[in-house]
Amino acid sequence: MSENSNSTNIVSNKLIDLLVSDVLQKNGIDLEKAKKRLSEDQKQSLKELVQDLSTQVDAFVKEGNASKKKNEQEE
Repeated sequence: MSENSNSTNIVSNKLIDLLVSDVLQKNGIDLEKAKKRLSEDQKQSLKELVQDLSTQVDAFVKEGNASKKKNEQEE
């Protein structure tokens, strides 16, 4: 099960990277320049935001897996 969870996390991270890169590119933003302009507080806030979102995604996936197992057991 942890292998499945790890696989889901890898796919989620790749999808997030792709979407963020696409949005930045469409708006003509150079990622390296943007990183240099962020203050340490902003960097810390972004790290905390990513961690919070990751926790929420993990909870959502676990909830989905639990309901899927429940449905399979009922059948």
